[in-house]
Amino acid sequence: MERKAGRKDRCDFNRSSKHAPTEMSSKKAVSRKREVVPVTKREIRDPRFEPLTGPVDESKTRRAYAFLDQYQEDEMKELKNAIKTTKDEDAKGKLKRTLMSMESRKKAQIRKDREQEILDRHRKEEKELVKQGKQPFYLKKAEQKKRVLLDQYSGLKGKQLDRVIERRRKKVEGKEKKKMPFARRGIEL
Repeated sequence: MERKAGRKDRCDFNRSSKHAPTEMSSKKAVSRKREVVPVTKREIRDPRFEPLTGPVDESKTRRAYAFLDQYQEDEMKELKNAIKTTKDEDAKGKLKRTLMSMESRKKAQIRKDREQEILDRHRKEEKELVKQGKQPFYLKKAEQKKRVLLDQYSGLKGKQLDRVIERRRKKVEGKEKKKMPFARRGIEL
């Protein structure tokens, strides 16, 4: 039997009839996963968030789904009660982790809402100034962060403010220490 160059080695095994299964070589490994019947995966899409409908306005979405915040509050209360009543330590740990996760998400959302509120306030002021004939001014990311920090610390006074600033300084110092080479960490300048 002559073989042409470029063709894969393929042995044709004889079959008793065309309905009989094909004989396979035992020298090749059989794949564990075989697709017997091809199944087309159904893609589930939400038309509200499709690119065809345009960009998603997050503030409108937050207002439309504001009722979910109340559900989340109720769920967190239920979790707290479940933690108090549960005797099993593993289940209690799981519940605590879930509660902590929900609380951190809530705090992040509150922070995000506060930042958005500051930006909205700036935009409103700028619109008024543009109406008076001033050139529009857009805040840079760094300036946005500064305004958020100023707003965050404007409500604090005296010892409370000192404590927060000291904690922030320690946090930044710790981050810098981590970035520093290990040999220089212990040396104070």
